[in-house]
Amino acid sequence: MPMTLILFVVGAVVFAGLTLSLLVQADRQRRRHQARLQRARADIVRASAKTRQKSAAKGGKHSLSARIERHLEQTNLRTSLTELMVQLSLGALGLYALCVLVLKLHPLVALPLVIALPVLAAILVLRIAKARYRAAFTAQLPETLDVFARGLRAGRPVSDSLAIVVETASGPVQREFARCHDEICMGKTLADSLERLARRVPTAEVSFFSVATSLQAETGGNLIETMECLAGQLRERRKLRKKARALSSEARASAMILASLPFAVALALAIMNGAYLEPLYADPRGRVMSIAAVSSIGLGVFMMARMGKLDV
Repeated sequence: MPMTLILFVVGAVVFAGLTLSLLVQADRQRRRHQARLQRARADIVRASAKTRQKSAAKGGKHSLSARIERHLEQTNLRTSLTELMVQLSLGALGLYALCVLVLKLHPLVALPLVIALPVLAAILVLRIAKARYRAAFTAQLPETLDVFARGLRAGRPVSDSLAIVVETASGPVQREFARCHDEICMGKTLADSLERLARRVPTAEVSFFSVATSLQAETGGNLIETMECLAGQLRERRKLRKKARALSSEARASAMILASLPFAVALALAIMNGAYLEPLYADPRGRVMSIAAVSSIGLGVFMMARMGKLDV
């Protein structure tokens, strides 16, 4: 028994020692791996910091203004950055006077509203204008591809075919393809010009056109056939989008009716008996209930709009 116990203790100590050594070795290897990762991360951070410094040195203080001008170029709005800032300043001044003189708000309370509301309104207007610009470009793109393909079929080079598109098109298509034509005439390749076009108009249709044309130009394929097939596919995609919009029209109409119904009822009650709705804005509890009701209506409209929107 004593010998068996001694052997058991010795075996347990040896096993514990081996386990401990393996754990120490694994911990050392993990530490070395983490050190390599930290060195690599530090190198990446230093490289990205240098890149940011270079871009900041190039952009300087005009990076925000350049970004706003780039967004303005992607719309049909014929306004400059200076005109936009003047309009925002005048709108903020008028809103401040309305809040302080008419609504009797404290000047410090009205100041954040005056700063935030014009900026949010400008962002909303820019987004709507950009969406309309892209929609107009997408709607004209299949016919533009047909004109481009006919120019290539007639034996003209790519630059001359783009010139024909610029002469016959109008609106956003003429503007964007005129940029592509000018870039190609200045020495840019077709792939680079179309890549810039895809960045300016980031839609699926423009991405299809850019990738297909660039690949065919690099591999030497039949660019005319590619343009014709792509125009047909874009038309089918447009038909499918219109069909999906028609199928979801009931949900969108329901959302509009349900969203406008509470406000219509409130307006009718205010006209017939204005004192009936007075607790909703005179009493603090009524204000809380009004805010909760409007928030609930907004959330419901948002959910119905998302349910009725089909990504095609």
